[in-house]
Amino acid sequence: MREVDVVVAGGSIAGLAAAAALRESGMSVVVVEPGQRTDRRLAGEMIHPLGVAGLRELGLFAEEAFAEAVMIHGFAVIPDAGDASSKIALRYGRQAGRAPCAMAVDYGLLRRNLDQAARRLDHISFIDDARVKSVDLTDPKAPVVSIEAPSGLDVIRCRMLVVADGAASAVRSMVGIAHSRRSISNISGYVVENAALPAPGFGHVIMGGSSVVLAYEIGNGRARVMFDQPLEQDGLTPVDHREALLAAIPEPFRHQVAETIRVQKPLGFRSAEVIAEATHKGAVVLVGDAGGSCHPLTATGMTVGISDGIRLRDALRRHPADFEKAFRHYGRARRRTQRSRRMVATALHDVCSRREPELRVVRSGLLRYWRRDDRSAAATMAILAMTDLRISSAFWQFLKVIRHGLVEYWCNDEARRQIPPAKLVTALGSMTIQRVGASLRAR
Repeated sequence: MREVDVVVAGGSIAGLAAAAALRESGMSVVVVEPGQRTDRRLAGEMIHPLGVAGLRELGLFAEEAFAEAVMIHGFAVIPDAGDASSKIALRYGRQAGRAPCAMAVDYGLLRRNLDQAARRLDHISFIDDARVKSVDLTDPKAPVVSIEAPSGLDVIRCRMLVVADGAASAVRSMVGIAHSRRSISNISGYVVENAALPAPGFGHVIMGGSSVVLAYEIGNGRARVMFDQPLEQDGLTPVDHREALLAAIPEPFRHQVAETIRVQKPLGFRSAEVIAEATHKGAVVLVGDAGGSCHPLTATGMTVGISDGIRLRDALRRHPADFEKAFRHYGRARRRTQRSRRMVATALHDVCSRREPELRVVRSGLLRYWRRDDRSAAATMAILAMTDLRISSAFWQFLKVIRHGLVEYWCNDEARRQIPPAKLVTALGSMTIQRVGASLRAR
């Protein structure tokens, strides 16, 4: 048995960020890297400005390595099926006199670049093509981690185990941290060559179909397109659903996507909302999706993973002699992020994909709110980009959206025939309570 300060279970974006952050204090860090095939995996490829800044701060971002990355200035929402002129531009707010940019890049290139950068940092070593087999917490302050590696079984005693193996974390279960999981939708992804996106330099949220289509550039003229099929949506076969989503994409991009679907096998995964019952247990701490995840509509997953490493580092700097206090501090800071993130992601996905009358009212209110003025769009982007982490901000914006929806409702005779005012008020009140209650349970 050998001893190190930190074992990081998982060489994902969150795991690499945590390793880079913790080694700054001189800790010896071992990263257990399972060696996943990135070409067979559909994963996050867009990082918000806060995450890009975090990579720079941790020494994981090299300009020349990301020369083909695309700078993203915000989101372009296309609410009317097939009509690019209906788009609403949601831009990142200006900071220190300049507008920050997000970054979008092919996931395989992102992983390779960050992995290479991490391997150049001191105090970090890797066990490649390996997995954590078991964790012994007999001494809660000194976990003993058994690792299956090509060379055989490696047993390491450490002062801290960082769990960064994703939303379906096996190590989280090994250490006895329970979680709940709610499956949301099936997502299929394609890569379109020479893409003619309606709004270059923006992430696209196309809302006019049976659910939502996400699209963004990933470099070298290519774009990632993802089709979302909610599990609770009845009455449509997968083929009918795909055709409805295709019809919502404006031309000429629609034609390019249709041709790609005809010849390309998609990558896919099932999106889920995962809530862990705790962010830590003894000397074990969760980062990234292992600590909780939500629908990828808001593209916050990688930014949260990067920020978790920085939050953990800052908590340990605040309480260097007491890991338990540091982990509690980290948990409180992370909870703020998860609450607002989860509330916005769930609400947006419901508005985009569900067809209940009350949600159509919320949808019309959301579009009216965004079109009202630049401040409304900026307030939304501050939450999406995680520069405003207050749950109160997300809650008040949600109420403003409902108010705008009610204005549209009272002006629409057909809407009032579909759902009586008393029933609408009851439905909206119940929905608000559910959203807030669910968000407060996030870790």
